[in-house]
Amino acid sequence: MADELNRPDEEPIAPDAEEGEPPLLTKEEAIAEVKRWIDRYQIDQNQVFARIGELVVRYGDLIPYLEQETDEGRLLLRAISRGRVVRQQQRTRL
Repeated sequence: MADELNRPDEEPIAPDAEEGEPPLLTKEEAIAEVKRWIDRYQIDQNQVFARIGELVVRYGDLIPYLEQETDEGRLLLRAISRGRVVRQQQRTRL
């Protein structure tokens, strides 16, 4: 069973996770993550976080999008979840 939960490079994966997709944070976890970014890095809330087609999302818009659970909010949740996984992987490689 343990072999089924490891990739060939020995990196563990969640049993229910689709290959290549990080586990999603909860809405509350993602909101807390955004608040930490803004506080820790003193980010101007008018600074652009992402551009999605014609949509421009500023840091100040992130929490309302996440709270409303819009399509944009779900996309941002995936991006924030993926970003956390990438940062954790980078820390473990250092």
